[in-house]
Parts: sequence; C-alpha cells; structure tokens
Amino acid sequence: MNKEEIRSYIKEHGVAGFQAGWAALIEGKKLANGQTIKLNPRRLSFQQMWEGTVGSISETFDNPAWHMEAGALDATGFPSASERLLATVAIEGYANQTGVADMLVPTSYEPKTLTERIVGFTMPEGPKIVLPGEPYPTIGFGEKYVTFEQAIHNKKEGFEIQVTEEAIRLDQTNMILDRAMGAGMTLQTERERRTVRAVLGIGLDTGTVQDNVYFPSGTDTALYLAGSNNLRTNGSPIYNHPGKTADSVLGDYTDLQEVLTVHAQNITDDRQLGGGRPIVWTPDTMLIPVSLATTAGNILQSVGVTYMQNIGTSTAPEIRHNSPNPLINAFRGALPMPIASAYVDEVSATVWVLYDKTRTFVRINIFPFQTFRAPMGYGWNRDVPFSLRVREWSRVVARDFRTTIRSNGA
Repeated sequence: MNKEEIRSYIKEHGVAGFQAGWAALIEGKKLANGQTIKLNPRRLSFQQMWEGTVGSISETFDNPAWHMEAGALDATGFPSASERLLATVAIEGYANQTGVADMLVPTSYEPKTLTERIVGFTMPEGPKIVLPGEPYPTIGFGEKYVTFEQAIHNKKEGFEIQVTEEAIRLDQTNMILDRAMGAGMTLQTERERRTVRAVLGIGLDTGTVQDNVYFPSGTDTALYLAGSNNLRTNGSPIYNHPGKTADSVLGDYTDLQEVLTVHAQNITDDRQLGGGRPIVWTPDTMLIPVSLATTAGNILQSVGVTYMQNIGTSTAPEIRHNSPNPLINAFRGALPMPIASAYVDEVSATVWVLYDKTRTFVRINIFPFQTFRAPMGYGWNRDVPFSLRVREWSRVVARDFRTTIRSNGA
C-alpha cells in the first residue's frame, strides 16, 4: 500500500479500522470466494507508511515537536502498522528456521512459579499384599522430584529492533525487515542448540561440563554417571556383546544391543517399598552427531545382516547366514528415530544418546516467542520513532536418569 491508499483507508475507516484491516492484510485475509489476499512485506515501505499515517517527511522530521509529543504518533496508526509488519516477519523467521528441537523434546510445561517442583520418579511404590481386614498401605511420593529453578534463572533471551528516523527518511525497509527476520531466526537457533546440549546433559551455553539439566531434590546433579549405569565409555564398559571389542563406539547393531542389555540388567526403578525392579524401557529417539548420521542410518534402516559362522579355512570353509535386521525384534518393531545435529559435533564427534523423549525431558516455557512494541515517545532523544522487542525464555530439564543412556563413543 502506498501513502495515498493508506490515507484514503484511514479517512474512510478511521485509525482503528486501518489497524484492523492492516493486520488482516499482513497476516492474510481469506475472502468469501476462498481466496486469500496477503500483502508482501518486501513490497511495503516504512516511508510510505509514515507519510500515509503521520505526514510528509519534511513536515514531520524537520519539526522536533513531532518526536516530543508521545501521543501524536500513537493516534496515527504508524506504530501499530510497524509492529504488525515487523512482528510478522520476526515470527516467520522464528518458525521457518527448521531444526530438531521439538523432535528431541516434544513435551512442554508452563510453570506457575520459578521454584515449582516436577515429579521425577519412575515408580511411586510397589503394590503390597493386603490381608483381609487389614488397612491398605498409603502410596507416598517422598522426596522424589526435580526442580528447574537454577536451570531457568537468568536465561531470558531477546533483541530490540529499532526503526530510526534515518531508516524512514532513507526508506531502508528491507534492511529493517532482514533484521527482524534474523532476530527470529537467531532465537530459534539458540533454542535448538540449548535443546541438543540438554539432551547431552549440558545445561550451560559454553563448555561440556554436565550440569544445569538435572536437579533431583533440588540438587544440581550430572544426568549421566557411570555410577548410575547410564554412561558408557571405553574405559569401563558395563557389558560387551559376545565377540565384540570392548568399546562404546557406534559401529553396528550390537552396540544398541549392548545399551539395551545394560539397561535391562543394571538400571532399576526407584520404588520406596520393596526392592527396585527392571524398567520396561522403549527408547524412541537416538541423538547423534552429523559425523555418525550415515552409520546410524545404516544400522537402523538396514533390511538385514550377515553372520559369518566360519572365517574360511581349509578345515572350516566360510559359511554366511543372512537374517532380517535383529533390532526389529529388540525394539518390538518400533525402531528409534535417529536425529543428527551439528550441535552434537560441537561437543563430540562420537557421542550418542538413546532415550525415551517423553519420559526423560521436559521443556519449561516461561515466555514463548513474543513481540512487544515500545511505548510511544521511547527513544525520541535518539531519533527512534519506533522500537520492537522480541524475546523467548525456555529451558529443557531432565525428569529422570533411568530412561536415557549416553555413550561417549571414545
């Protein structure tokens, strides 16, 4: 829309009508015939918007009073039109920045307080025999919970996008739109990286130390520990497949069989009454570095495998047996989804994690992706007629260590 069209619309429908109509056109308005009309942000102009809602550049920018009167601009509709335009572009950038964060951690939770506790147990208590006439035992949760207070504090992220007088006067619309889209993309990228690092057990934005992800009973604890039997390394393998070299490297289907065996034989639930029992565990996700993408794909998607009974000698000729992929039976037909990310390579080119994504992690959402415009009059002493703020505040925390196993692969 050019300035004449904007002025005509405001004259006919008023400022409020213009704001509503502009919002519909920016976001896409569906007509009665089923077609959708939508303005292309790249064909709009902040200069035309200003001159259509406020006045000519020479009359307004050359008169400082226009910048000192906070209410003058608000009454014209320019801030509302600018907010809608920039917010739409920023949201588009956030949404279109593809990634794997929601595939890794699909469950979100919106807490009521920053100190809220999340149930973090795999089994409340085992059922007990009740004799005739005897009272039923009470099931208690005890102290089995996780917190996220430390993980979430001081982790709000955002940007401010300023539309300066010079940007309007020189009509730098595409530059400002690129800035808004980049802000949305950057926030999504950071959310992606935080999610990957959380699944690896790393809660901080720098380094590789395991902390700020798992808080049983409010205590910051490493999610993956050899003592918990969910950390596999070459130095202390818990179980090795018969005939395999003792290591934690991802090489073939036997490495996944080793993880399943370790879990079945060494990790038990945490019931308060009675001894711990094996957990029925069905891992559905496998986080891997890009460097292992083809290896994992070959392991999980191969139709079958070949066994060699004899290596081939004069007394024992070579004998090969072909069979379907044995992992189909091991995982009851539902093979885990391999998800590769360069943010894993940033930490290690050999590490991989096999886990249950719905039982292990949860995303704590304080603020989803949001946009806000500054109050009018903000920045008048710096020639900033309009400013938009974008922000996002979320973190991923672990519920339990018993439904995930990390293999360092080295």
